[in-house]
Formats: sequence, C-alpha cells, structure tokens
Amino acid sequence: MTRLFVSCALILLVLLVWGCKGREKPVEPSNAVEALPPDTAQGAAQPVAPGEAADPGAAAAAEPIEEAQAEPAKPARDLASELRAAVGSPADCLQDYQPSTPTTIRINISAIIRPTGMIIEPSASGRGLSANDRRCVEQRVEDVMLPPLEGEASEPVSTYLDIHYQPPTIEEFDVGGPAPELKDVVEPLPKKAPIAPSGVPIDGPAADPIEGPSGIPIEGPKGVPVEGPKPRPIEGY
Repeated sequence: MTRLFVSCALILLVLLVWGCKGREKPVEPSNAVEALPPDTAQGAAQPVAPGEAADPGAAAAAEPIEEAQAEPAKPARDLASELRAAVGSPADCLQDYQPSTPTTIRINISAIIRPTGMIIEPSASGRGLSANDRRCVEQRVEDVMLPPLEGEASEPVSTYLDIHYQPPTIEEFDVGGPAPELKDVVEPLPKKAPIAPSGVPIDGPAADPIEGPSGIPIEGPKGVPVEGPKPRPIEGY
C-alpha cells in the first residue's frame, strides 16, 4: 500500500514539472535586432545598435545641416556690369564734343545704389566732354532702375561706358536738274577736224615811208617876274 502511494505521488510530481516547463517562454538574446518589412522600413530611421539610445534632438539638428550643405551658395552680384548694361552707350549725349575722326570715348561713372535699386548721386567724367554732355550722361544713369538689393544698406558702384563715335558722313547731292526735253530741236553735228594750211603765201611790195615837212616850234613871250613886299620876321619864334 505504501509503495502504491509513493508511485502515484512521483507520477503526479513529474506531470506538474512537465507542465510548468511548457508554459515558460524562450529567452531571446540581448543583441537581437527587430527586422522591419521592406515597405515600412522606407523613410524610417536606421536601427540603433544594441546599447545605444536614440537621440531625437541630434537627428533633428542633423537634418538642417544637411539641407544647408545641399543648397549652393549664391554668387555675388556684379553691380558695375549691371549698371553698364542698363545704361548702354549714350552716344546721343555728345552734342558739344564731336571728334573729326572715328574714336572710342570712355566715360567714368560713379553712383550710389539704394536697396530698392534706385540710382542716386550719379557722377560722369571724361576727356573732352563739356558740362552739358556730362549732365546728359548723369541724367541717363539716374533714370536707370536696377533689381532690389539683398541687404538693407546702400552700396556705391563705379564703372565706365565706352562710346564708339563715328563722325557724320557728308553726302554730296547733285543740285542740277535733268536736261529739259525740247521738241522739234535738231542736235548740232559734231565739229570736223581742222584742215591743215597748204599753198604758198603771197607777199606784197614793201611799203615806202611818207615824210612830211618838219614842224617849227612855237615859242611864246617870256614872263616878267613879279616881286612883292619882303616878309618881316616875327619876334618870339
């Protein structure tokens, strides 16, 4: 009877132990990394290595740095070239200075560009230019409007303008009109060539000089001198 009781107790203990082992979950290794499906892994953050904590602030700070590095740096504006192209070649301002031969006239320009692109305080100078010519060029520069500047401060600019001057050509006009058309008029015949002289010239007798009587000179009476009073000397002279 005791043996039977011991046998039943052993069988019951074995069954309890077996059931407890089946309920326990397997222990996963500490270095395991969860794999994401291909469709959900796109755009997600890269897996973090074991033992490293994800830092959201560091990831957010890295994105603006990458975007700033991706944007190319804007080149600086060449305000001198922009102003020179906008003004062009003011050849019509040359009223007083007009060279007689073709030449290139260089005009130096200086001005101040406001943040809005307006040109103020223009100044023009050039060899041979009169005050009226310089004033005309300065007015042409002041009328130009450039694109607005990026900053809020005015910027000075200096440049030059080249005028390829050509003197005006003088054209000759025929002031005479066409020959009138006359009716019933016969054009004269062309002149004939002169005929060379021929034959022997005829010489007449030599002429005899005519001698007349010699003339007698006519002498009139001799004049009598007239004597007047003698002059008296004036004292004091």
